[in-house]
Amino acid sequence: MKPVQFTYAWNRPFWPEAGVEKEYLLLEMKGIGDKKVKERAPLNLCLVLDRSGSMSGNPLEYSKKACQFVVDQMNEGDMLSMVTFEDEVSTVFEPQFAERKSELKRRIQTIQPGGCTNISGGLLKGLQYVAMNKREGYVNRVILLSDGQANRGIIEPEKLGSIAKEYVTAGIGVTTMGVGENFDEEVLEAISENGGGNFYYIDKAERIPFIFHKELEGLLTVLAQNLQLQLTPEPHVCIMNIYGIPAGDSNKLTFQLGDLYHHEVKSLLIEISSTRQSAGIHRVLGAALQYMDVTGTVQAVEENMDIQAHYTQNVDLLDQPANPYVDQQVQITKSAEAIERAMHAFDSGELNEGQEILKHQADALLAQAILTDNVVLREESQLLYEKLENFEYSAGMRKELHAQKYRSRRRG
Repeated sequence: MKPVQFTYAWNRPFWPEAGVEKEYLLLEMKGIGDKKVKERAPLNLCLVLDRSGSMSGNPLEYSKKACQFVVDQMNEGDMLSMVTFEDEVSTVFEPQFAERKSELKRRIQTIQPGGCTNISGGLLKGLQYVAMNKREGYVNRVILLSDGQANRGIIEPEKLGSIAKEYVTAGIGVTTMGVGENFDEEVLEAISENGGGNFYYIDKAERIPFIFHKELEGLLTVLAQNLQLQLTPEPHVCIMNIYGIPAGDSNKLTFQLGDLYHHEVKSLLIEISSTRQSAGIHRVLGAALQYMDVTGTVQAVEENMDIQAHYTQNVDLLDQPANPYVDQQVQITKSAEAIERAMHAFDSGELNEGQEILKHQADALLAQAILTDNVVLREESQLLYEKLENFEYSAGMRKELHAQKYRSRRRG
């Protein structure tokens, strides 16, 4: 059995022959392989820890405990390295097999806070260490944790994202974790999104070990590595928008999706328009999914799928209700866009406008939830209503909104 279930669904099953101005396609890749009866893929992991002055106290102590926890979970065949950064980048220990665990944990315990925040230096050193020891069948990942804004080295989100994107094409992913109210969420999200990893907002230092555990739990159940998806639209089709993941060139859209965990779902929501077609079933897109299956003997897999649509003049067919699951994903994606618009308004000092955007979206989600008896949409609306109660826009509130936007945009 293949470890990845690759499926698609349309928001509406039938299209008018005259064509459509807007239709939604949901592509999903779900990890379904059974890792319980097979040995997990080995890890090639680098921990990159911010030890700038603002990390002193509980943030650094909890971070050290989390890194020591990672050491304890390593097998002898796993490769582990660790770097820290402040003004300068320091190596806690170079890449090595995780055999001398007591010594590695002792070195972690000696880490002390320093000065400013050179995120780019720490990230590059961590990526280089993982690249040096990249091996077939290994899960290659950098985990970066910071509580501050980049103020040394490269500081632009776009450039930092480009660094991560360059390495993800080589099969190395980056997960980022932001602690407290001072880190730059745009920077850390840009790194993780382009690096094919995850982004976590950690509001309290004591949650750092829990988040590390959650991320490591996923890495220990990787089923497929280096997922790459290519879409080729037919001439009569125009891709209007793709939500959640940046695209490559417009003729043959290419997406680097990183690794896939057991039970994880990666999805793309695509907005499409189509010109007139004759009645019947027509090919709309070609989809090619490539990845490395690491559930047993490491092997390359490629799946090709024709994505079709049914054109008709039959009014009864055209009036059929929308697919409830796809419609739910559309509504959650719209919620992410609304949160982003509201944040722009808040950042510009337009607090009333931002609150109106959030309230309008919360009302729309609740109305759709009542109409379709959808628990997920009801919960999404409640989260927005809670943000509006006793509203006060602060750094912490912005990070909460950003985290909700990130989760909604990924629809998970």
